[in-house]
This record gives sequence, C-alpha cells and structure tokens, in this order.
Amino acid sequence: MESLFSKLCSYMGAFALLQTFLPPPLRQYLDRGLELLWEKLFQTADPYMELQVEEKMGGNHNVNVFYRQVGIYLGSLRSSIDSHTHLKVCRSLENGSLAFSLPDNEALEDSFKGLHVWWTHTSREREGGNNGYGSRDERGFTLRFMKAERSIIMPAYLDHVSMVCAEIEHRNTERLLYTNNYGSWEQTPFKHPSTFDTLALDDGLADRMKADLDVFCKGESFYHKNGRAWKRGYLLYGPPGTGKSSMIAAIANHVEYDIYDLELTKVSDNAELKSLLIQTTRKAVIVIEDIDCSVELSNRTAAKDMDSMSSESHESSTGVSNEGRKLTLSGLLNFTDGLWSCCGEERIFIFTTNHKDRLDSALLRPGRMDMHILLSYCSFPAFKKLASNYLGIQDHPMYTELEDALTRAPHRITPAAMAEMLISNQSDPDAAFRLVMASCASPPAVANPLEVLSVNANKRSIKKGRFRGRTFFFLAAIRGKHGD
Repeated sequence: MESLFSKLCSYMGAFALLQTFLPPPLRQYLDRGLELLWEKLFQTADPYMELQVEEKMGGNHNVNVFYRQVGIYLGSLRSSIDSHTHLKVCRSLENGSLAFSLPDNEALEDSFKGLHVWWTHTSREREGGNNGYGSRDERGFTLRFMKAERSIIMPAYLDHVSMVCAEIEHRNTERLLYTNNYGSWEQTPFKHPSTFDTLALDDGLADRMKADLDVFCKGESFYHKNGRAWKRGYLLYGPPGTGKSSMIAAIANHVEYDIYDLELTKVSDNAELKSLLIQTTRKAVIVIEDIDCSVELSNRTAAKDMDSMSSESHESSTGVSNEGRKLTLSGLLNFTDGLWSCCGEERIFIFTTNHKDRLDSALLRPGRMDMHILLSYCSFPAFKKLASNYLGIQDHPMYTELEDALTRAPHRITPAAMAEMLISNQSDPDAAFRLVMASCASPPAVANPLEVLSVNANKRSIKKGRFRGRTFFFLAAIRGKHGD
C-alpha cells in the first residue's frame, strides 16, 4: 500500500514538473480534457451551466441591449413556439404585426450547430421594492447548456442571436427615401409597392436580377477576401416609360435597403458630392436618374476652350484651380469607384439613362456599372405579365394573334402605355386586347388614349384657325370690291 502511494506521488510530481515545460495552450487543453474525464467518471457535479441575461445592468437606468435582442430572437423561433400550449401575444402599434413570447418560467429549446440549449424567462420582485424607480420586478433570461459545449456557445451562439435580431429589426424597420438638398439629405417614408413579381419584364430577367442581388447581399466575406469594396453597380437604360424607376423600387424592396436619390443639379462641386456620399448609411441604394442629361459633366481628356481659358485666368490670379470648384466627370467616377466609394459598405449604385450611347465609356466599365440592363418596349411575355396583373387573365383565345401582332408591330408600345390601355378597360378584357391590336398597327400617338384626346383637340383648334383665316380673307376681298 505504501509503495502504491509512493508511486502515485511520484507520478503526480513528474506530471507537475512536466506541466512547467508545456506551452500554456497545451496545458489548458490537457486540463480541459482531464476535467471532462473526471465529470464523466464521477457524475456528482452538474454537467450543465447557466448564463443570466438581465434586463437591467448595474442599476435601474442601464438597459441591457442583449436582453431585448434575446426576446426578439426567441419570438422568431416559430417551430419551437408553436409546440407550446402557453404563450403571450402582443400587437405592435407601428406595423400591426403579432409577436409571440413565452410566459415566465417556461423553457424554450433551441439548437445551434447540432447543440441544444434552453431559454427560460424569469421575473421576480426586486429586493427592497422599487425604491421609487421604474418597475418592481427584476426580469431576465436564463440560458442553460452543457458545460462541455461552452467554447461553442460562448461567444458564437450569442453572436448568432444578436445577428438574427439585427436582421429581423432591419426587415421590420420602415425604409426611407432620401433626396439631397444642397449638401444634406432630406428623408421621407418609402412605401413603393413595386416588386419583381409585379414588373413586366422579359423572360428570365427578374430571376437573374434576384439571384445577382442575393449573391451580393451575402457576399461580405467574398468581397473582403478579394480586396474589393462591398458594392454593386447597375445601369438601367432604354426608352422612356419602360419601367426604370419601378425597377429601382423593386430592387430596394427585394434587398430591403433605403434609397438615396441623388439630384446632380443640386450638387455644386466634387467636395459636396463626397460629403453627400459620406453621409449615406450602409444597406443603401444610391440612384442617379437620367445621368446623361442631369448636368453637363466636363470631359476628362479635353475641356472646352472657353473653360480652359477661364481656368487658366483664374489660376493665374488666385492660384486655385477651377477644377475643384465644379462637378466633374472625374469627381463622379471617384464617387462610384474611387477611394471615397469605400467609405461605406453594402451599397448599390444605380444609373438610369434613355440614351446609353451618350454616356462616357469610363462610366460603363465593370467595377462601376457591373450589369447593363436593357428595359425596352413591351414584349409578349411582358404583356402577359401585365394582363395577369391588371386583368387577372392567365390565358385568352386572342393571345396567339396578340403575340404575332406584338412581334411584327411596326409601332412598338412601352409597358407604361400598355398598362394604361389595360387599366382603362379592366371590365372588358376583349376591348382591351382589341385596343392593343389596333395600337400595334397605328401611329404611336394612338397607344395612349390621353394622347389621342390631345391630338384630336389640336386638330380641332387647327381647323378652327383655318376657318377663321379663310373667313377674314373673303371678307377683305368683298370689302375691296365694294371699295373699287
């Protein structure tokens, strides 16, 4: 017995001496393994541990943000909540949505990377009363999990709870539309109903756009790994009335971003443009509509003779270049793809134009405008989408004839004009389709009923003018005869 005890002491001394030569990470690993082995061999200790998430921290006035995040996160676990028979429910005053939560002392199970955890909400009366401040109750959440899983739960699972909460809050937050007003942004609620399901687009375009946007929104690690700014550029071009503004609204609604509508005519110079960029937030769609006719952007390679002469005169007298005192193409390029474009992340730049050929080639290259999207006249697939949206019709006997008419039409019709014809004949689809057939074979003015009224009114005024002119001519001739 004494020999066994002496050997055990020798082994323990040798192990203690060995630990002094081991690096700290390895010692911690061995200690953790021995601790787990001891707990498995001797089940006297509780294998679970608990974390307390209190509503208040350090007193009555310090709010624990994580307490609110946990409540929002648990409310989103519908599969777990649906299995409970006792729930609390409330309706939000802002958006009218219902929110479910657990009563006190009810446990809710969650899983993360194959591990199981349990949440319990507790509420107890504060010791010594409320001391005249706030509620008398101390509320909090208790998180229970296996001790052996501590390294995974802390902090990976806790960070997961915060990230999911942030996504839920972003979806439920009212989105805003900003417009610039000489150096600052003014905001208004953005409630445009356009989505990719309501747009009249060619086959496959909506799916390609949604797929590209989804990849972008999930691509933070990809962009950072490759040393690229986390942004995306789209050029929407085509004739007026082809749905460019509706496409912008659909993009913003799909990714759930705010819109910054940049009016270049209200930007005085490059410095103000940079200032406006810095003021934008992440998760933003920055839009410049009709960029080819917003302002007269100077060419980078050759300025006009008058501008160069005035610039040289100004530099010689003041020593300050006139280039920095106006909005230039170079400043706009730096805004979209230069160093200043990296001042914020998760941004989408959208330019629109009716004439793509008028734009400087530097604006069109990949990295600035990554996708060029043509929104053209109404095709037959787009027409079917409009008929489904406005008339509720999926198929019709006239579709074959309409497809041939739209394909061979000498006069193309924009989706906006097509939608107006369908809206004005919602109660009579046959009349709407006959009007479309007639519009395909008639001058473009007939495509819009309002324009037809305007044209007819102009014709009537012209006829009246001719009649008055002829009348005055004959009266003058008669008077001339009598004068003779």
